[in-house]
Amino acid sequence: MESSDNISKMSSFLRKVKQLRGFGDMDSYSLVREFKNLVNASDGEIENIIENMASPQTWNYGKNAFIQNVENIIQDIAAEKMLELS
Repeated sequence: MESSDNISKMSSFLRKVKQLRGFGDMDSYSLVREFKNLVNASDGEIENIIENMASPQTWNYGKNAFIQNVENIIQDIAAEKMLELS
């Protein structure tokens, strides 16, 4: 798949993650599963995301870490694309 397609898919996914409303949002789990499929994330990475979002006390931290993770992946894809073009 072309890197611009990957960036587009990940950017669309990032918007969904940013729209999560709070602890107990049923979309959280489905987005974590979607993330696993999008980037072939390891079971450990997925467990970490789920644990960080598993309680009201840690949910905001977990969401922010999830957002940062997706943003980092988008940056990595963009950097790879720049290397290909140079």
